[in-house]
Amino acid sequence: MGDIPGTRLYCSRDALREIAARLKKTKIGITLIGSGDFHYVSYLLASYVKTPFALILFDNHADLQPLPRGVALSCASWLRRAIELPALKKALLIGPRALPAGEKIPPQYLTKLIFLPKAYHTTLVRALKEVPPNVYISIDKDVLSPEEVITNWDQGALTLQELLSALREIVRQKNVIGADICGEPYFSPVSILLPSTQKAVRKNSRANAMILKTLMPAFTYEKAS
Repeated sequence: MGDIPGTRLYCSRDALREIAARLKKTKIGITLIGSGDFHYVSYLLASYVKTPFALILFDNHADLQPLPRGVALSCASWLRRAIELPALKKALLIGPRALPAGEKIPPQYLTKLIFLPKAYHTTLVRALKEVPPNVYISIDKDVLSPEEVITNWDQGALTLQELLSALREIVRQKNVIGADICGEPYFSPVSILLPSTQKAVRKNSRANAMILKTLMPAFTYEKAS
């Protein structure tokens, strides 16, 4: 999306229309979004689901902030918009230490929201019983510890193995109709050859590969993109 102005962090209405037009040319499968600055793309991908479904979001941030005026979507508020989708029956949010303090979340949003600070197996299994059979998974790698990956946002404490274990349980229990991954850091051309940058790239590539390997059994070859 680097050629579309007005997309980083906050998405303008014109930019949103252009992104939506491009996404309509692809099938729902596994989408690599790139930086978490563009996590709002998950809203567009989820909006194409017409059957009743649940959104399962792994993120160190709740992404439930009110939308600023004059902005169509933002990386910090897209979940708020997604909860309004008619086909979305539940949103399972895994990773933030707490829901946003001092911000009023409308009651109609809370009725759809299930919040888990950690992906403990017993609590996850219990939560999955409350969501429909069809699920869309969105993963922001900032939910993971800095020992696991490097992102351009403050990060959580989840280990990669904890994330993979949770994904395996979801794939085992539910029909995964789509998924996306974001959380890639931004590196300037000047820093790309630095040893620290190369180490970060290796960490993130390893995490991406393991996440994809875990998700792939939920998709046929034609469904993955």
